[in-house]
Amino acid sequence: MSHISITGNKVWCPYCQDYEKFLKTHNAATLADVTRRTIYRYIEEGKIYAIKVAGNTYRVCSGCLLKSESKD
Repeated sequence: MSHISITGNKVWCPYCQDYEKFLKTHNAATLADVTRRTIYRYIEEGKIYAIKVAGNTYRVCSGCLLKSESKD
């Protein structure tokens, strides 16, 4: 199990190499103007960093999401 570093309301993202705000998948989908399925595909493809919490629930790094969207 990896150690998760939290500062205030931000979590360390190893992809961004910085503390970023993490979003629920439906909020990430709204922000990126894509479907939740697309968010899950980004997670599966390793395009964005996500933390699995409470069973099958994910929190997505907002920094990765915004960087990913600018590349598409």
